This record gives sequence, C-alpha cells and structure tokens, in this order.
Amino acid sequence: MKVLIADDNPNDRYILRLILTARGCEVREAENGRLALAEALASPPDLIVSDALMPEMDGFRFLREVKRHQVLMRIPFIFYSAVYTGDNEEKLARSLGAEAFIVKPMDPEELWHEIERLLAAGKSAPSPAVTGEEAYLKEYSNIVVRKLEEKVRELEELYLTLTRVLVTTLDAKSPWTKGHSVRVAEYAVRAAVAAGFDVGKINRIKLACLLHDIGKIGTYDFLLDKPERLNNEEFAVVKLHPDKGVEIISEIKQFSDIIPAIRHHHEWFDGCGYPTGLAGDSIPLHARLISIADSYDAMTADRPYRRAIDRDSAFRELRRCSGSQFDPRLVEDFIRAGTGDRCY
Repeated sequence: MKVLIADDNPNDRYILRLILTARGCEVREAENGRLALAEALASPPDLIVSDALMPEMDGFRFLREVKRHQVLMRIPFIFYSAVYTGDNEEKLARSLGAEAFIVKPMDPEELWHEIERLLAAGKSAPSPAVTGEEAYLKEYSNIVVRKLEEKVRELEELYLTLTRVLVTTLDAKSPWTKGHSVRVAEYAVRAAVAAGFDVGKINRIKLACLLHDIGKIGTYDFLLDKPERLNNEEFAVVKLHPDKGVEIISEIKQFSDIIPAIRHHHEWFDGCGYPTGLAGDSIPLHARLISIADSYDAMTADRPYRRAIDRDSAFRELRRCSGSQFDPRLVEDFIRAGTGDRCY
C-alpha cells in the first residue's frame, strides 16, 4: 500500500514512517499541503495521512483540495492533529471528507486500526460534498483563532515566569537587593498613573522597573554588600551593570522595547550621569521615571553603608536634585502620587 504523509514536523513524519513501513507500506512524505497535493496528483497514493497546522497550505485546505480532484476524491484521508479544543476541528475535517480523525500524540495501534477499517470498508462512493465557502471559512477561522489565543496565553505565561525567575535571581544576590526592583516598580507605576500614562505604557514601565538592575547579576557580591561607600575603582565596576543588563535580555524579543530604559536609568537630566551622558528629553521617558523611583527606594531602604531616611526627607532630596539629576516634571508627578498602598 502506498501512503502519503503530509506534516511539517520531521519527528512526526519519522514516527509515522516507522509505523507504516513496519507493516509493509511504501511511504512518501511532504512537509506541507501544497507539496503533498502535487505529490498526490503526480502519483495518487492508496491512503493520505495529514497533519493540520503546516506552512503554505495547512491540513484543512489540503483535505479540501484533495476532495475536489476527481482522481483523488476516493482516496481515504486520515486527519491527525494537535489542534484540538473540542469537537469543532473533527466536525470540520469530516465535513470536508476526512474518513478518520486522530488527535496527537498518535497511538500507533489506533492509526493502524483506522487504516485497516478503511481498507476493509473500501471506497466505492465519492466523498461528501465540500461545505460552502462561507461556512467553511467561518469555522476554519474560529479554529485558527482559538489555537492562536491558546498559544498567546502559553507565551504570556512563559514570559511572566521568565521575568519572575530573573527578578528572583537578582534578589538572591544580596539581602540589600531583595525586594528593591518590586518596590521600584510599585513607586514608578503610581507615578505613571499620576502623570496620565496609558495602560500599555504603564505595563512596560512596570516591566522595565522589575528588570532595571538585572545587570547586577554580573556584579561581585562583595561590592553590593560592602558596609562602606565604594571607592572610584569599585564604583566603576558597578557602573557597568546597565550595559550588562542589556546583554542579559537582548536576545529576548519581548524585552526589546524596554532595553533603552534599562540602559539609561542612571543618566542625569543635566547630562552628568552614565553610561552615555544623555541629557534632558534625550533620556528615554521610562528611564527618567525609573531613575526617580530607584533613587527614592535607595534613600528610604536600609543600605549596608547607611540607614534609611523618612519619606518627606526623601521627597525634599528629590526636589533638591530636580533639574540636575531628575526630570522636574516627573519629580512632581512622583511626589504627588505619594507612596501609599499598591495601585495595581
């Protein structure tokens, strides 16, 4: 028996080939529906086994095209797929003419049972008519949208988990860094709300705050825990952490838009900061806000070389450095917002 496999996953094709050749079948393969259709028209097989999600032409469209060709329409078609959020996928596949529907991961015995059943039943009549264009497109679109939404949720969860892992790793560096990034995020988000930022911008500010010091993972612990102020040579090492942070997250596409905030959160409004000496509005907005929240938390939390100061004293210090170290408008937004209960 000649069997045509359509699947873009080489591992799945390999498993199918092993199952079928072990039972004496002659197997041909294609990595998408377009190539499989051309292969089937050139030399019609005795059976087609097709995946659902493939590039160029997916399994639903491939099945639809197979059943439209007179020379192919009587060939048994087994649809197998990891796309399964209920009965809709199977109903659509069967309405297009699939004789069997199997959900991945495939059970070899189930597959062979379906093949034997189809061979025993024979194929004496044309397959059911293809459903109307409008109905087909509507149902097909619903299936694809549901699958994409599922993948988006999985990616978002992975994305948030990765962020939590990075922040937890930084917190473990030193008792003095524990909780710092979370507090900075809380302060900055409150100030961003007071400044009237939109939700999308606030969410990116929050993420940038959580990761703003991630480069300190590459900073020596003894510098973070030193009970005295750092000397010039030691401070020069610590000043590398913004660029190290960029190196750490640069390969993660979802973090690309917060890289400027991480790199420039130690720039000063008057141009005397680091790493590049940017000034005024040339400093990314998110970085200007992080700088204020970062400094506020540094003043109001204990450090190895000094005790914390109270809120009002910290506000006075922010105002004193307004226009030199900090953006004056954002300082006022920050102070107006206060530092009370969480706002998100």
